[in-house]
Amino acid sequence: MSRAESAPNRDAEGPPEARTERTATPAAKPGDTGPTTAAAHTPSPVAATPGTTRRPSPLWTFGLFRDELVTTFRRWRTIALLGVLAAVPILIGVAVRIETDGGSEAGGGGGEGPAFIAQITNNGLFLVFTGLAATLPFFLPMAIGVIAGDAIAGEANAGTLRYLLVAPAGRMRLLLTKYATTMTFCLVATLVVAVSAFAVGALLFPLGDLTTISGTRIGFAEGLGRALLIALVVAASLTGVAALGLFVSTLTNSGIAAMATTVGLLITVQILDQIPQLHALQPYFFSHYWLSFADLMRDPVYWDDLVRDLGLQGLYVAVFGSAAWARFTTKDITA
Repeated sequence: MSRAESAPNRDAEGPPEARTERTATPAAKPGDTGPTTAAAHTPSPVAATPGTTRRPSPLWTFGLFRDELVTTFRRWRTIALLGVLAAVPILIGVAVRIETDGGSEAGGGGGEGPAFIAQITNNGLFLVFTGLAATLPFFLPMAIGVIAGDAIAGEANAGTLRYLLVAPAGRMRLLLTKYATTMTFCLVATLVVAVSAFAVGALLFPLGDLTTISGTRIGFAEGLGRALLIALVVAASLTGVAALGLFVSTLTNSGIAAMATTVGLLITVQILDQIPQLHALQPYFFSHYWLSFADLMRDPVYWDDLVRDLGLQGLYVAVFGSAAWARFTTKDITA
C-alpha cells in the first residue's frame, strides 16, 4: 500500500530539470494565494526586453526640459555671456552720453556707428534698437553658437550622454529638449540686451514720442511695443544658427571643437556676406536679412525682408535640424 502510494509521488517529482520547468510555469488555482501566485503577478526584470518601449509621461519631459534650463543658466560660462551682452548697450549709452556732453552730435557727419545711434540723444528708446543692431552681427550669434555647439558634444565630453539616454527619454526627445533649451537662451539673451539698453537709455536720455524712419511720429507706448516686437524678431533670426550649432554638436564628442566650429562658420558666413562678387549667393546666407528688423520702425511697416528673413531661418532649421536628427539617431554613443 505504501509503495503504491509513494510511486506517484516520485513520478510527480520527476528529475530536477522537469521540476524546474514546471516551477517556472505554474498553473494558477482558484483561491491560491501562495508564493506561486505572487511571483506570477510580479514583473520580472528579464521581462524588460529591448523590444519593450515605455513612453515617458509629459511631466517627465517637462522635468527634463526644466533640468536642462537650470543646468544651462547656472553655468558660469552662460552667466559670463549674458554679462557681456548686457554690457554692450551700457558702453554705447555711456559713450554717446560722454560725446554729447562734449558738444558734438552722436553719429554726426559721416553717419558712422550702428543704426539709430544718431537718435539716441533725442529718445533713449533708440538705444534698444542700437544695442540690438550692435550685438546681432557677432555677439548674439556667437553666444548662441557656444550654447548650441556644447549641447550634445558637451554631454559626450563629460561622459553623461549615455546616462541621459538610459532614462526613458529617447534620442529624438533629448535632441528636441536640447534645441528648445538653446532657443530659450536665444530669447533670454535678446531680452537681456533689450532690457539693459532700455534701462540705460531711460537713465541717460529723455523718453517720449519717437520719430520713425519714415518721418512720422508715434507714441511712446507704441514705440515700446515695437521695441518688444523687434526683440522677438531678432530672437527668431537666430534659430538658424541654433540649428546649425546643434548639428555640429552631433558630429563630435568635443564640446570645445563644436563651439569653435560653429563660431568659425558664423564668422566665415559674415565675411562672405560682405563680398560683392557673391551677391547671387548672399540672399541664402542665414545672416543676410538679420538687420531687416529696422523695417519695423517704418510707418507703415515694410514686411518683405522680414518675411524673407523668417522664411530663411525656417529653411535652415528644417535642413540642419533634420541633419542633426539623422546623425544623432544613428550615432554610436560611447561616452
